[in-house]
Amino acid sequence: MSSRSFSFVHVADLHLDSPFKGITAKNPAISDPLRSATFQAFDALIDLCIERAVQFLVVAGDIYDGEDRSLRAQLRFHDGLVRLAEKNIASYVVHGNHDPYDSRSSALSFPAKVHIFGYRAVESMPFQREGATVAVISGISHARRNETENLAKRFRRRASEPFHIGLLHCTVGSNTGHDPYAPCQLSELLEVEFDYWALGHVHEKSVLDNRSSVLYPGNTQGRSFREKGKRGCHIVTVEDGAVSNVEFYALDAIRWAEIDVGIESIPTLDRLCLALHTRVQNLAGESDGRAVICRTRLTGRGALYQELRKGNNMEELLQRVQESLASEDPFVWVQEIDFRCRPEIDPEERRKGADFLAQVLRISRELRDEPTKARQRELSDILSNRAVRGAVEGFTDDEIRAMVERAELICIDALEADE
Repeated sequence: MSSRSFSFVHVADLHLDSPFKGITAKNPAISDPLRSATFQAFDALIDLCIERAVQFLVVAGDIYDGEDRSLRAQLRFHDGLVRLAEKNIASYVVHGNHDPYDSRSSALSFPAKVHIFGYRAVESMPFQREGATVAVISGISHARRNETENLAKRFRRRASEPFHIGLLHCTVGSNTGHDPYAPCQLSELLEVEFDYWALGHVHEKSVLDNRSSVLYPGNTQGRSFREKGKRGCHIVTVEDGAVSNVEFYALDAIRWAEIDVGIESIPTLDRLCLALHTRVQNLAGESDGRAVICRTRLTGRGALYQELRKGNNMEELLQRVQESLASEDPFVWVQEIDFRCRPEIDPEERRKGADFLAQVLRISRELRDEPTKARQRELSDILSNRAVRGAVEGFTDDEIRAMVERAELICIDALEADE
């Protein structure tokens, strides 16, 4: 390997010690792994750096989940970087919006091979190999939790510098699904002409520009159903001063998944239980041996619709499925079963009728097709109440469609039974 060839790992959004929101499992075999999942992902990161013998690690912010980070999170992060330093692997770290620099603890001392970038100015740190500088890492931390400054404008590159990495926790462009902290545009990053931009903040892995290698690795551990699929880091290989390969490597300990199970061809409840068990059990084989937290949607029209709507049948069905999977290793936890079934009647045909139910179904279709109209017209009485206006105005179009659909089913149940 030439002196201008090396490898490094790009990671972001560790969120160490972050809680899993909305999970109700009380079984220690499930709750304990949930509490340690972010730490397991971090340990896997450190192991990966050592096993691949990379030259350094870059961490693009949000190491912790909040300014009031736990002692065990701080010590785990410290100990991991110490392990790397002992293997002659350097670490370069910036802080993000969840763990701004001004909340950083000074009670921990890091090895010389660890550099934590400050917030007052962009710093540029040379990485040397065999006495020669083969790379420069430039970075800056967030000064405060709600950083609104475009920090990308502070970066500069000197023509004489070798392979250059920009390390930044930021929002590039719009429509990222995340709050616009340290917002910038892709064109502003490209103007700096770095060889690699190691970004953090957006939890979905993405490549914004192949030519200049502008990348988000995503977070290391999904924490809700909004963060499904593999989570991990990028292993970057540089040959003769240019990026030759970027490999995604999964680090997560637990996967989130959503599945649909149709009731159309399932005639009885015991057959439904078996179908749910089998489909959910298969998720373990589809998740590379990770534990799985699952949300199941019951869909389609079928004879079981009315039976499932009775009393506490849905709650008891969920409990039955959870119990049937309790001994799985790794565990598969069904957090909820979402009832999306339809009655055997065809709503499209019923809408053509002249009775009251047909009129209700025509209105519901209109509201689902035009959720903005529903917000402005049908919710106007609610919006006039200041106590609830803030929450109601925050409903998305999809949430309004879901509410209208549920209301439609209630009307079908009540009005069709009266026919």
